[in-house]
Amino acid sequence: MKLHELKPPPGSHHPRKRVGRGPGSGHGKTATRGQKGQKARTSVNMPKTFEGGQTRLTMRTPKLRGFHNRWKKRFAVLNLTRLNRFEDGAEIQPESLLEAGLVKDVGAGIKVLGTGDLRRKLVIHAHQFSAEARRKIEAAGGTAAVIEVPAPIRPKTKRAKNQPKPVAPVAVEKEPSEAAADAAPAKGSKKAKAEKREDSPKAEKGKKKS
Repeated sequence: MKLHELKPPPGSHHPRKRVGRGPGSGHGKTATRGQKGQKARTSVNMPKTFEGGQTRLTMRTPKLRGFHNRWKKRFAVLNLTRLNRFEDGAEIQPESLLEAGLVKDVGAGIKVLGTGDLRRKLVIHAHQFSAEARRKIEAAGGTAAVIEVPAPIRPKTKRAKNQPKPVAPVAVEKEPSEAAADAAPAKGSKKAKAEKREDSPKAEKGKKKS
């Protein structure tokens, strides 16, 4: 096969529709524009986004807002360079960082990053540490203590898959005296009245003798 023998697969290309070539061409007279109307005129210049006069989609879509995840956890970021102001051997808590003005708001927690060099031996209590920050803290002789944050308590719904199944009630065996008391009908019940009526002599009086 040579370069001039290459051809596209059959059916992938179609000849261009030539309109306005007379009624015998099948696309003549009105040249596929229909009868009267705005789109039948030659001077019409409608944008592709025109939707017949209603507010088009490009105008209905909110602009410059983006997507904001309401459940995103925002950590207060702290670099190692800013911890050199503390004395050697100090124990740093989130409260001490707030008092020193290194962190404005704890937010979801404090994350220590490894930017810069640490020249102090410190015990740092934070919620998260980067791998580089942990390595530099331990290299300086300090300790990176992680503060554990409990998981948020969320009410379980009927559609929750991890909801525990209801426990079936355990049958308790009763003593013979309690079972007999349960079997005996109540004093004012219909069953008790019927039994009393059968035992009475009046019930026997109305019966026919065989």
